[in-house]
Formats: sequence, C-alpha cells, structure tokens
Amino acid sequence: MLVLIVGGGTGGHLFPAIALAEAFMKRDPENQVRFVVTRRPLDAEVLGRRGLPFRVLNVEGIKGQGAAGKIRSMSLLPRAFKESLEMIEEIRPEVVLGVGGYVTGPMVLAAWWKGIPCAIQEQNSIPGLTNRLLGKVVNRIFLAFDDQGSYFSKRKSRLTGNPIRKELTEAPGRRVSNSGPLTLLILGGSQGAHRINQTVIDTLDELRSFKEALYFIHQTGEKDETAVSLAYQAKGFRHQVQAFFSDMVSAYGQADMIIGRAGAMTISEITAQGKPSLLIPFPFAANNHQEHNARALVKAGAAEMILEKDLKPGLLAERIRHWLNDRDQLIVMGNKAGTMGRRQAAGEIVEACYQLVNEKKGSKRSWN
Repeated sequence: MLVLIVGGGTGGHLFPAIALAEAFMKRDPENQVRFVVTRRPLDAEVLGRRGLPFRVLNVEGIKGQGAAGKIRSMSLLPRAFKESLEMIEEIRPEVVLGVGGYVTGPMVLAAWWKGIPCAIQEQNSIPGLTNRLLGKVVNRIFLAFDDQGSYFSKRKSRLTGNPIRKELTEAPGRRVSNSGPLTLLILGGSQGAHRINQTVIDTLDELRSFKEALYFIHQTGEKDETAVSLAYQAKGFRHQVQAFFSDMVSAYGQADMIIGRAGAMTISEITAQGKPSLLIPFPFAANNHQEHNARALVKAGAAEMILEKDLKPGLLAERIRHWLNDRDQLIVMGNKAGTMGRRQAAGEIVEACYQLVNEKKGSKRSWN
C-alpha cells in the first residue's frame, strides 16, 4: 500500500505522523509511506534524521496573523491546491491521512477531489478550523478525546487516542521511587516555553535546601538553552539541559514527574508512559484546547494543573516540596495516568485505513 501522510509545523503534528508511518511499516514491510509537510525547518530535520521521504507544500497558516498576513496566506491557497492535485497525480497514493497543521487543508481536499480515500487525525480535545471543515468531506475522523464527537459526524468518527512512536510505547517506563533524588522533566513543547523556563529558574532560589534531593531534565527551546543551563550551574543544581530532546525515551525514562505544557502529544506520551504531571496550559492555544486537554487528566486524578496567570515561583516551589514529602501521591497519579494511555492508537488507525482502501477497491471506483 502507498500511503500519503500530510501535516507538520510542530512536533505535535510530526510525531503522530511518524508513529503512523511506523505502524504502516509494521503492518506490512512492503508498505510505502510518503509525507507532505510545511517549510518549517523542524519538519525537514526530524524526517530527514529518520530517512523518511517528504515533499514540501508552499502554503502558510491564516489564523493568528494580521490583516496583511491573512491576505498573503489566502492568496497562496489556489496555487497550493493546484500543487496538491499535481502531487496526488504524481504519487498516486491509495489513502491520504492528515495529521494536522495548515498544510493538511489543500492536500486532503485534493485527495477528496480525486476520489482517494482520506482521513484526518485530530489530536486535541477541541479541533481547529481546518479539521472541522475537512471533517465534512473525509471518510474517517480519528479522535484522541471522547468529547470531540460533537464537532464531527458520529458515523465517521472513531475514538483511537493519539498515535505514539513505538520507541515510547515499547519502553517499559520508570515508576516513581520513594528513595533517591526526585527527577523532574521540564517540557515546553518542541519550541520551548519561555515563561515556564523563567519560572523554574526563579523557583530554584526557594529550593536551595533541597539541592541534593532534586535532579532537573529541562527542554528549553533554542532561545533559552544557554541562559537556563548557566542558571542551573550558578545555583548549584544537578541538571541536564537541551534545546530539544531527540531521545525522549531516555528523558521520560529518567523522570519521576513531568512539568510542562498540555499539548495533545505531551498528554498522550505521559499517559502512555504512566507519568504524573503538573500541567501549565499555553493560554493562547487555539480554542484554549490545552486547558481542556489538561482538565481531562486533572478530572481523572492523573495530573495537577496551574494556569499560567497563576504560575509563580512560590507556588511551584511549594508543589515540588510537597512531592518530595509525598511521593506516594505521585505513584497514585502515575498509575491513573497509565490507565488513560492508549498505546495501540497507531495500529487501530492503520487497520481503519486498510478498511477504507478495501472498501474503495470493492466499489471499483476509478480515479477522477
């Protein structure tokens, strides 16, 4: 089977795409997977490092731009649709799967126009505008959260969870220990989170007497990497700091507790790993979906949440001291997180895509 996976721009879109590619290849080593992604350097870097073939579509996002930017982005859409049709004709995929990002719009629409079985995978609890529109034309919609059904056709929708890379689903995961240093993994998403970075560093002054009891693994994003690393050194805390962790298995494997944003893939990965977390939703995420994502875990007793407007060094220090003194609570939170993890999501989506292709073959419909 020749599969075309479309999406990118952030790790939250790329890593589900990679997980799906792995699942298609596991299902049948003869399967071929192609990607269509954005022009952002992250897409080429991540896919190139894994030797995965990709094409770039010249299109830009509309939401969040000023008037001039929106006009420019909209002016690119007709040509992007034409390029998408040309790619479909050239690649001739048997199924097209959109995993999010503005690049999915024209490509998935072109697949529908050409009569190719197509589907979208929505990672968040509240879908963005592109997927809401595409949901009207695609054959299947794969959901990560149960309450998304009100946005899409129930007939088309399947609750699968988010696809997780096999390196994470196959990793055994380390559970919280009642002895030794408490290892905190700080995550701000693939781009980093300056507010979280700064608050964590400011919090260290209030944790001076706990230096030997704490170890920090901190993903900062490129802009803050040097400053954060120097701050840990100056304040005398043991640490591992990188702009971006390419080996998330090791990072998660060492962690007792996660502190970070509440993007859909972070949520999916920490539940697959069965890790307790303190979630700090990005307040400007589209439709405030990160807060909705976080509240789902808080409601289940699998995480704590601090809204960014309430994030202060004193409050964060108080929570860290609390966890140091009550690791049993972290164990309970981690166990509850583990019950929410959907480690088979990628495989379920692949099987559903096979079904779409078989239905297409059964109908004997030809290309438009």
